[in-house]
Amino acid sequence: MMKKLILPVLIVLILASSVFAQKGAKPWSEWSKDEVDKVLDKSAWGHVLTNTDTSEMTVTFGQASPIDGAKNQALSWSYRIRFFSAKPIREAFARKVMLANPGLKPQQLERFISGDYTESIVIAVTFESSDRRYLAAREEAFKLSTTEQLRNKVYLELKDGRRVELAEYAPPSDDGTGAKFVFPRLIEGKPFVADEKDVIRFQADFPNGVSFGYRFRVADMIYDGKLEY
Repeated sequence: MMKKLILPVLIVLILASSVFAQKGAKPWSEWSKDEVDKVLDKSAWGHVLTNTDTSEMTVTFGQASPIDGAKNQALSWSYRIRFFSAKPIREAFARKVMLANPGLKPQQLERFISGDYTESIVIAVTFESSDRRYLAAREEAFKLSTTEQLRNKVYLELKDGRRVELAEYAPPSDDGTGAKFVFPRLIEGKPFVADEKDVIRFQADFPNGVSFGYRFRVADMIYDGKLEY
């Protein structure tokens, strides 16, 4: 049976691209804020997916004010999708905590970083929006959905079409790491991802219509000489 990994990881955290993939690079405990942001949002394991709605850009020249609530500007909403089970992502989160709490020592976050993910693949997702209406729909989707509701609607897929469905879901908590989508790492005793030439697609379709997904290149997910995902 899959280990329950989410709660211990969050408790520890509360208590307590390239250059990063090279062996011998400076340790995570010395990363700058920019380097942390790069790992979390612009790396092989983390990406920001931004959507824009221009339908409310309806104000024309000479019109005194927007009508029907239109704001005459593009509205956007974003998802930050990260492989939480990949060590560099956990290191980046740990360093983020250290930067916010200078008194912390790297050793105090080592248990969080070295968590056991031999049986699970965990995707963490946060969301944000420049408009409250878009934010509300996503808050509802993430907070109220259950594992059973999402089981057949959230999955990982390889380029040959093979899929693995969601095994466990945890809504966002207060630690800032986001909602957690947990998938089995082994299928019939073999790793779901085995080919470094593959592509992993994460797709999430919530019951209320909120939907998003992103593809990650496995070949880029080598960290310190090891495949991390």
